[in-house]
Amino acid sequence: MGRRRVNGWEKFLEAADWELYKKRVEEAIRHAVWKFRQEHPDEPVFTISILTDPQAQWTCISFDTKEHALQYIQEVAQYWREKGNEETAKGLEELGFCPNPADFKYYRFYEVYHPELASLRGLNFADEEQDRAAFAWVEKHLEEVVAKLVEEGVFTFENREEVVRIGINSPYDWFDKTWEI
Repeated sequence: MGRRRVNGWEKFLEAADWELYKKRVEEAIRHAVWKFRQEHPDEPVFTISILTDPQAQWTCISFDTKEHALQYIQEVAQYWREKGNEETAKGLEELGFCPNPADFKYYRFYEVYHPELASLRGLNFADEEQDRAAFAWVEKHLEEVVAKLVEEGVFTFENREEVVRIGINSPYDWFDKTWEI
């Protein structure tokens, strides 16, 4: 009577080892930040993306610079103006950063695969409800990890812009929930 209705596919979400996922994502972020500092000490960090694709069981950490972001925005805004879409061009310029991590200067800078999420293969990602549920579970766990690392000061860089934006994905966008540090 008081039992909640459980969809048969929810068992795939519950079977994933989310604690191991969080541990591995935390390790990957720490390593990516360290590696970026070592390999690009002269690049001022502007934006960091941490996204997990639950269907691929894959996390990628990407970095962008303000110089690259502004150049990208200028080029894409010009494209939209040439197409007669001034509203989209202005919206992008007002945003002030690349909204898609695939356009970051250092896209896929560090990647990690998640065998601990293998049970998610049982989901039907063509079904919108299952797809959104998987991304919602990812968002919840990514948010916990990133909030902890922000509090610990893991995202500190000697060479950075005044404000650094860190974003994670959600069921709605690849760069949705953000922190500014």
